[in-house]
Amino acid sequence: MAVFDLAALSKSRPDAEQYRLVLRRFVVQQGETLAIVGPSGCGKSTALDLLACALRPDTPGPEAHFLFTPEERSIDVLAAWQRGNISYLAQERMRHTGYVLQTGGLLPFLTARDNITLVCKVLNTMPANIAAMHRTIEALGISHLLGRYPAQLSVGERQRVAIARALAHGPAVILADEPTAALDPAHSRGVMELFLQLARSQGSTVIMVSHDQALAKEVGFTLVPITVRTDENGVCAELDWSGEV
Repeated sequence: MAVFDLAALSKSRPDAEQYRLVLRRFVVQQGETLAIVGPSGCGKSTALDLLACALRPDTPGPEAHFLFTPEERSIDVLAAWQRGNISYLAQERMRHTGYVLQTGGLLPFLTARDNITLVCKVLNTMPANIAAMHRTIEALGISHLLGRYPAQLSVGERQRVAIARALAHGPAVILADEPTAALDPAHSRGVMELFLQLARSQGSTVIMVSHDQALAKEVGFTLVPITVRTDENGVCAELDWSGEV
């Protein structure tokens, strides 16, 4: 089953170079682990924000479509954007996706425990997820940090808490924007391997943005390249992926 099925979408960034990101085709099957790679500034994070339904694509043409199918029911994301149904998309994003930012993105006024459990409390799914949540916390080695606030944690500790938060509600899809970029190389590999192992253990589809192609490939991600070219309209970054080699 395709969790994401997108075609003919774009997002422009009006500037001196008239940059635009074009998603020619992007099909992601359930359970896949993909790493979006490409040169700095090519639009990797923009692509992730489009997938997260947090960034509205440019006005689509007749060939465009964007289906998100985290369960048996498909969500027509383009139709929701066109209706202006932002709250609906936000609800579906919270329910079905987990997001790991490269800086952690933890709420500074909540403890590590409350950051991790926040989405489960909002969705009222604590009883169903608490056992798996405890296993994740133990695996990440952060049990002793749960009462601390983000400012009291090291960069590596914040990233582990952020990973636990993204996994806590058992989302169908995990999106991660360079989750180990802030870590030194000695810790990056171990955290990335653990992150991937935990996500796979609960059956999540994982799409990560990575600046380190070699590491991403070594730990088990399939690389999805963004290519950049210049034409008469400016700079065009293209992603074209159907999973077929």
